[in-house]
Amino acid sequence: MSNRNRQRGFSFIEILIVMGIISVLVGGVIVAINMWTEKGPEFATKNTITKVKAFVENWKQTYEMYPPGDVTRIAAVAGAGKKAQAPGNDVNAGIEALYQALYWPGFKGTELTQDEISNNDDDKLRKKIGKASVELMEIRDAWENPLVYFSRDDYGKYQDGASYYNGLGDSVSPKPWKNKDGTFVNPDTFQIFSMGPDGEPNTADDITPWPRSDEDEAEE
Repeated sequence: MSNRNRQRGFSFIEILIVMGIISVLVGGVIVAINMWTEKGPEFATKNTITKVKAFVENWKQTYEMYPPGDVTRIAAVAGAGKKAQAPGNDVNAGIEALYQALYWPGFKGTELTQDEISNNDDDKLRKKIGKASVELMEIRDAWENPLVYFSRDDYGKYQDGASYYNGLGDSVSPKPWKNKDGTFVNPDTFQIFSMGPDGEPNTADDITPWPRSDEDEAEE
């Protein structure tokens, strides 16, 4: 058999097989892109919550208490510094206090990206109290809504509705999550969660770091 015969090109069937493989691969890429478009914000938000949860636990190890949900109490809980002057509103108060606490002098390890912070209500402290900006920044989810933070000391205070948070539409009033038996979730620690893609708190699409076996418990 001559060299020419041995080196002949692909047959029509072989070409069809290759085209079929390419089609399957392209289809898989499209499915992956669509899945990421749909689930990407949820994955990113879960990652942010997991990271912040670890920061809060480290803060507790450092100062022996969990960060308060009131910016004016951070200095007292951390055991140093002057009491911060109230910013004059209670919008996004819990998560703003947490952000300030995580940048308190003496606490190390906080790493948040620009995609994870915002100042939705454009408020600020009258005077800077720590390493954080004088702006009262919020830690936010992938839908650009502030995460909700409650210290365990806030549960009773806000069980019927919390200080206002900026949602996708009008301001909303989240409350601490409860178990089906009426007790608070994480009664001795804290709660941090996302209001989910709908921007409404305490609903089925909320993203929490604890499992929820029955979505009926979302609405009290």
